[in-house]
Amino acid sequence: MRGWTKAPRRFAVAALLAIVAATAAACGPRDREEPAPPPPAGTPPPAGTVTHTLTVDGRTRDYRVHIPPGTGTTPRPLVVELHGGGGNGLNIEKQTGFFGLADQEGFLVASPNGTGGFTDTMLTWNAGWCCGQAKRDQVDDVAFIAAMLDDLAAHYPVDTRRIYATGFSNGAMMTYRLGCDLADRFAAIAPVSGALDYDGCAPSRAVPLLAIHGTEDQNVPYEGGVGTGGDKRFPTEKDRVDRSVADSVGFWVRHDGCPATPTENREGVVVRTSHGPCTGGTEVVLDTVEGGGHAWPGGERGWLRGDEPTDSLDATAEIWAFFTRHQLP
Repeated sequence: MRGWTKAPRRFAVAALLAIVAATAAACGPRDREEPAPPPPAGTPPPAGTVTHTLTVDGRTRDYRVHIPPGTGTTPRPLVVELHGGGGNGLNIEKQTGFFGLADQEGFLVASPNGTGGFTDTMLTWNAGWCCGQAKRDQVDDVAFIAAMLDDLAAHYPVDTRRIYATGFSNGAMMTYRLGCDLADRFAAIAPVSGALDYDGCAPSRAVPLLAIHGTEDQNVPYEGGVGTGGDKRFPTEKDRVDRSVADSVGFWVRHDGCPATPTENREGVVVRTSHGPCTGGTEVVLDTVEGGGHAWPGGERGWLRGDEPTDSLDATAEIWAFFTRHQLP
């Protein structure tokens, strides 16, 4: 601001650093686990959660992989879950509870970390129009995710026909982008509280999609436009205008060659709009949570002052059930 003097400018910087520090504390553990070497190829991996690192485009990147008990050498499905902007992998693990479901159902889960400039808890993805430093630096997160899939398949029993992506907020935007750019790697995608904020979407095949979004989401508005930045850790970028949910989902309805007229079912405040069967047996589904905010339905808050998740829908269970219906041809 032109009228600021040096003293207010110093105050503003100090205030920003204080906010960052408070945010890091609120987001959860700062310390990442020490990276571990992957198990030898072809050997049963031990159950648990370990961290691995990769170098992609000169950047050291990391991800956590969760292995359920009893994982032998038989190929297993893999779910990739992507954290929201201003968070990290530990956040999305807490929000979704996918690790616990993986232990019950016998699939692998990977929770990669985005990039950032302040702390290892305030990270973002370059999903196209959004978000933060990852967008400004034009980080190639698609290349990172592709390299992570290669790394996982080389060392763990991954069924490469049953790899799925889901994510929240900025992670949901990145999930949409993975459906666009890595349609040959992901069997289905499930973005939660995000928008298709990417101009270059040209999937190589029809991709099954389940989108979940609350009508009262103020960060990524259901009707599109500029969000209010209700999450004050990560204000809405001034140059970003989110696509509406209808436009985001509509792209996939058209691309997947779905019937124009959907079926609609209501369970309480959740309205499910289903298009299908589409090309190759795919489907496009939207779960609209009436009155729902910027949160993971049925899960935990992403941060202490985040929107309260509704208990009217178990998004994690719904997403897994959707994923089990699809695999790569």
